[in-house]
Amino acid sequence: MQWMERTASLRMHPALVLPGVRSIVVLATNYLTDDLHDSSESVRGRIARYARGNDYHDYIAPRLQTLADLLSDAGRTQRSFVDSGPVLERDWAAACGISWHGKSTMGIHPRLGTWFFLSVILTTLELQTDAAITGRCGKCMRCIDACPTHAIVAPYRLDAGRCISYLTIENKGPIPLELRPALGAKIFGCDDCLDA
Repeated sequence: MQWMERTASLRMHPALVLPGVRSIVVLATNYLTDDLHDSSESVRGRIARYARGNDYHDYIAPRLQTLADLLSDAGRTQRSFVDSGPVLERDWAAACGISWHGKSTMGIHPRLGTWFFLSVILTTLELQTDAAITGRCGKCMRCIDACPTHAIVAPYRLDAGRCISYLTIENKGPIPLELRPALGAKIFGCDDCLDA
């Protein structure tokens, strides 16, 4: 994913994104729905659960802005991101106790599991730091075993070029022939490691 390489220095140094940053506020928004499979699956193909319904940017961004405005009222400067900027949302979520890194490389929340969006506010306000959560995967390998393309090549290591979510969303070229059978009916994303 070349777009991540282009902004690597910004991702590593939040002060380059917001000069004077003192704290990073990370929020998780649940997107778990009761339907285990898209009802249109047999006709149109399978769509990852996060992409069903309205665009999450449209409902998280205004809520995030409301919180950022409250921080601005305290005389501070903020920058907010909903999966849209050069910030390491997943790593910051783990550092502040929202989630831990699963062996699939996805964040896992103690109650929400893997079914959440992350959003971030960089602020010049100094806030108390929350403690990180210790990983709870133990010997479990279900996410690794569930991956249809074997994109999780080792615990905590993902070959994005084999990941169905990458192949059906980010990838600009054809899907490699050898991986196509593993896609099954998936046409936009994959929930297999998340379901596991």
